[in-house]
Amino acid sequence: MPNVGTITRENSTTRRRLSTLARPFSTRKASPPTDTDPASASTNTPGTTTATKLIEVGIEKESFGNWPNSEGFDVFHDERTPIELRVTGSIPEYALGVLYRTGPGGYQIETASGTTVSMSHWFDAFAQVHRFNLVSPTKVLYNSRHTCDDLLLHVRETGQLPAGFSFGQRRDPCQSFFKKFVSLFEPRVDLVAGGVENASKVNCAVTISTNYPGLPDAPNASGAVKNLYNKTDATTLQALDPETLEPIGIANQVSLHPELKGPCSASHARSDPLTGDMFNYNLTLGKHPQYKIFQVSKVTGETTILATITDAPGAYIHSFFLTPRYVVLCVWGAYYAMGGLKMLYYKNVIEAIDVWDPKKQTMWYVIDRTEARRGVVSSHPCPPFFAFHSVNAWEEGSAVVAEVPVYENLDVIKKFYVENLKGDSKVAWTWAEKGRVKLTRWRMDTTVDGSEAEMVFELDKDSSMELPTMNPDFVTLPHRFTYGLLNRVKSTLLDGIVKFDSTTRTSLVWEVHGHTPGECIFVPDPQGTEEDDGVLLSVVLDGFAKKSYLLLLRAKDLVEVARAELDTAVAFAFHGRHVNGERSVEW
Repeated sequence: MPNVGTITRENSTTRRRLSTLARPFSTRKASPPTDTDPASASTNTPGTTTATKLIEVGIEKESFGNWPNSEGFDVFHDERTPIELRVTGSIPEYALGVLYRTGPGGYQIETASGTTVSMSHWFDAFAQVHRFNLVSPTKVLYNSRHTCDDLLLHVRETGQLPAGFSFGQRRDPCQSFFKKFVSLFEPRVDLVAGGVENASKVNCAVTISTNYPGLPDAPNASGAVKNLYNKTDATTLQALDPETLEPIGIANQVSLHPELKGPCSASHARSDPLTGDMFNYNLTLGKHPQYKIFQVSKVTGETTILATITDAPGAYIHSFFLTPRYVVLCVWGAYYAMGGLKMLYYKNVIEAIDVWDPKKQTMWYVIDRTEARRGVVSSHPCPPFFAFHSVNAWEEGSAVVAEVPVYENLDVIKKFYVENLKGDSKVAWTWAEKGRVKLTRWRMDTTVDGSEAEMVFELDKDSSMELPTMNPDFVTLPHRFTYGLLNRVKSTLLDGIVKFDSTTRTSLVWEVHGHTPGECIFVPDPQGTEEDDGVLLSVVLDGFAKKSYLLLLRAKDLVEVARAELDTAVAFAFHGRHVNGERSVEW
């Protein structure tokens, strides 16, 4: 295993100073209850939605579509001591374990001088991790904490954001050009070297990984989770205590291999479902961008560079694809202008991305990951699109088939400014129709380099999903069912959970008006015989009651089997991971 140092538990002295920043749920006055008709409980049939009778409580502003969601952005609370949630129904034994959720935990903070500092883009809000411990069919424990304590303290005491790069935060660009250059094109060695001392200085919460190979385990780790890492589209990883969620260290991709010096990578690493090996790319920006595709061995912890791509423009690529033989990198239309130099000036990703070019083709790169033939074997152009999340890819003879929800331009990136998402923001009302996704499937002939990728199908926007998921047992294999979250313009964010059948081209929907679901996690039934045998886990906000609950749906028919209720709202998170054994497929 490469020498990447050890992790020690963080000194919590300064953490106690944050008590005024994040109150536990137990000290917050509960919201008045909603009046829900029991007859309106979640029931689902193909092509229909559920009905619910609700009385609005404490809604100060009118919300788009009468679908309030602002509490999911505004809430700023920690629950550092686990609390037991109210459970109705029965959680299947195979779904017991731990569900981690990571993402923004509030975007505003009051400073010592009485002013308020706001993060303008949702992706830059203050990092928070949630832990749902599904102990038994009727018992769920919950704890959470912000994972950027030192950053919060800095902002509170100075009223300023620390130097560094963000996704979309608007700043004054008139600062040292040289400092910006160094921080962009070199890894943050100061943070990495500082280890535990700097663990809480990073705002890092887009995806979360368990048992990441090649990186140190948490001290005194027991059970299935040996290490827990928060990740973003930068190359810094934040180590957390798997139980308390306390930041305990910092790592960087250069810790895995000295050639992984670039600042950009995919939040969504991919793991081989059989070997557990981890895959990702590292992007170096500049006049001649370079993508290094790499593999980290689960067994040895050693990192191997599989290929270097030098003929593609630098781009913001959030995820990629994996098949039994190939890594597939799709360089879609979010290209960094001037090789990334604009990022030096604006200090954020959004303003560094060039204007959308409808004539510039998207390019797929197929990289052989077998020892006998490592390297790029073919590339395939197709009409331009942008995407966040890949679904799956597999091989059909010499062809590669890939599924991905795509956007027709870059509107969605700017849509994710907080003012463009909150249901009670009139600005958001003008964005509701923009940035909607279409699920697509593509086919590439790897024996003909340069041949065009062929679209197999394209699903309409009302049936397509973001934050897609599937049965992890079918990752890298042909799959039939794709699950995800709908945007049918019933709210300013998301408005339902969908199951799409690619064989019949039909959809099944779960919906309760005013209830905003989070990303679904599929937990397969180990005794199941069908692809859709399992349950979906989703953290849902009841916008009327301003409370959240963990929802469990039967994956076959989207019928509710259990829920665990909180007495307050949980901030909308991005991504999560369910663990009930050491095996954890990442995609």
